[in-house]
Amino acid sequence: MPSLILALALIAGEPPAAPPPGDQPTSGMRREKVVCRVETLPGSRFTKRTCLTLTDFRRREEESRNGVAEMQRNLNVPLVEKRW
Repeated sequence: MPSLILALALIAGEPPAAPPPGDQPTSGMRREKVVCRVETLPGSRFTKRTCLTLTDFRRREEESRNGVAEMQRNLNVPLVEKRW
């Protein structure tokens, strides 16, 4: 029991670890603001809170638009070639 208390005291007395250097913005970089949106899941009454940067939200929307456009382009293309 005394060793546990001693170990906790040593841990509590240490200064917090410094974050990795890649997580902090440098002078040329700006940290983007994180925005949270509440989204309704398809086929459900439940909602989901999604927090991303504006760049990430825009990228998701663009990927979604590109996916829909790809499906529409391939809508009338036969999957198997018919041989008569």
